[in-house]
Amino acid sequence: MNSSIMLSDQESVWIDNGGISVAYFCKNKPVRVDQAVIDELKNIASTLGDRNVRLCLHESPEANFHDMVIFERSGRYYRPHKHHGNGESFHIIEGKMAVFGFDDLGNITDACLMEAHSNVMYRTGPDMYHTTVPLSDFVIYHEARPGPFIRNADNNMAPWAPDGRDAQEVAVFRDSLLIALEDN
Repeated sequence: MNSSIMLSDQESVWIDNGGISVAYFCKNKPVRVDQAVIDELKNIASTLGDRNVRLCLHESPEANFHDMVIFERSGRYYRPHKHHGNGESFHIIEGKMAVFGFDDLGNITDACLMEAHSNVMYRTGPDMYHTTVPLSDFVIYHEARPGPFIRNADNNMAPWAPDGRDAQEVAVFRDSLLIALEDN
């Protein structure tokens, strides 16, 4: 079996357009992600307007382990959240982003600037509120965490963080995060 995939090949992947981002799920194992796949991911993202895209190396949202290569755009808001009983890992591939950890009251407990040639990996703790903030035009990173993903139940949104409906409130919150990053 050949481990290479092409996102345009329906024999290699199936597509889920129902989420916040467009998800490509790998049908076959093993899976190899090379620069050609990253370039294809970027090309697909360029056709999606402001939507993000992810390559899921696992076969479905029900999988027990989730391995994803994620393309996120700058200027989007990712509300702090935590995963019940689980942490998650981030490994930067391209671009620059910040990852923030919070306590249950919303106090920043950690701020990490991630870039391909410095801080390349970050792991949150179980039940730890966290968020990502893309700092370059786009960022591509690998995310790994336990599954399965249960929509509307898996991500426990931080009650103290903006819900995203008020752009001004989000801007003030994001600015406070970036100040904390500079101070770190």
